[in-house]
Amino acid sequence: MSNGDVENNYEGAHVIITRGGYRGCEGTCLGKMSKTSWAVSPDSTDEIIELKLEKDFSLLLDLSSDPTRN
Repeated sequence: MSNGDVENNYEGAHVIITRGGYRGCEGTCLGKMSKTSWAVSPDSTDEIIELKLEKDFSLLLDLSSDPTRN
């Protein structure tokens, strides 16, 4: 798998926002906006914000017993 394939897999991923006005909120990664940033939509709004992976947001893993949430 190439690095480009890994980056494309973030689209649709469940994330946690770690900086800014939505810090602590969960959201959805909508895809790349630029070479270094991603479009993220916080779950609580219809807004789309530009964030940097591992600086402004991280992937959220739900290790629940319900496999549809993982």
